[in-house]
Amino acid sequence: MSFIADRTQAAAAGLPARQYLTLLELSKAIASHRDLPDLIHELAGHLHKLFDFHNLAVMLHDSRRNVMRMHTLDTTEPAMLAVPTEVPVEGSIAGWVWQNQKPFVTSDVREETSFVTTKVARDFPVRSVCILPLTTANEPLGVLSFSSDKTGVYDQLDLDFAQLVAAQIAVAMEAQCYRDQLTHERDRSQLLLEINNTLVSNLNLRELLSAISGCLRKLIPHDLAGLALYDAESNNLQASALEFPANEDLFIENETIPLEGTMTGQAFKTRRTVISGTPLSKQLPSIKRFADAGVKSGCSAPLISHDRALGGPFGSQPS
Repeated sequence: MSFIADRTQAAAAGLPARQYLTLLELSKAIASHRDLPDLIHELAGHLHKLFDFHNLAVMLHDSRRNVMRMHTLDTTEPAMLAVPTEVPVEGSIAGWVWQNQKPFVTSDVREETSFVTTKVARDFPVRSVCILPLTTANEPLGVLSFSSDKTGVYDQLDLDFAQLVAAQIAVAMEAQCYRDQLTHERDRSQLLLEINNTLVSNLNLRELLSAISGCLRKLIPHDLAGLALYDAESNNLQASALEFPANEDLFIENETIPLEGTMTGQAFKTRRTVISGTPLSKQLPSIKRFADAGVKSGCSAPLISHDRALGGPFGSQPS
């Protein structure tokens, strides 16, 4: 009886039966999926009954970097797999839709001149584009994008219905974000407990670093972990321990790490985490042996106790 009642309500709202049935299918799919890429793939199958598209994409706003980042792309065009994974908010259609919370439809994106990023579309089989805001009652999340290699496909599109579809997908995205946050907090708490138990054990410095590196690897993938402590006499850092299973011979005990020109030194001085902005091979010659071993990126964080900087751990991984 509930199905009949819902269908009656939808009909009363002027929603055609075929569109209503599609929304019902979407609701069932959303309720039965936890994995978003799989969900988007199934939704694409349902939506093909109503929309003509070759590509269905979800882009989310990354507030930290203020970009629109590709979350999921479902496509029948292999060439589309090479599209940029993120675009700036300013100068992009996706960014405009997210900022203004309005849909955007164009008959031929290659003819658009208002957005700088549309030049990229010329390299891909994309002509007609429809981009809709993904928004919940709590916040604007990102955009949902349909595109086709034909022109004028969305000129007569029922935007009201399309936005109903986007609203359902937005709710699914938000629910997944909450689940991810809860999972992250659970894993983070478990990690901190493991590290705390490790710290109170009777281990020497190198064994301690190895144990902590093993704990951290579950949430922060890395191939190398090191520890450097500040030496007041030389006003430099000194390498105290290294965890690099692939090449332990690279460790030189008490090797000097200058405060100037190194990530670890910068992290120590600024008391902030530093991520490598240049390849390690272009930094100090002493780091060249790590670059030769395949290490290409790194991250250094300060060790601070009672507002005093003691040194810093540093970790790296191949790019």
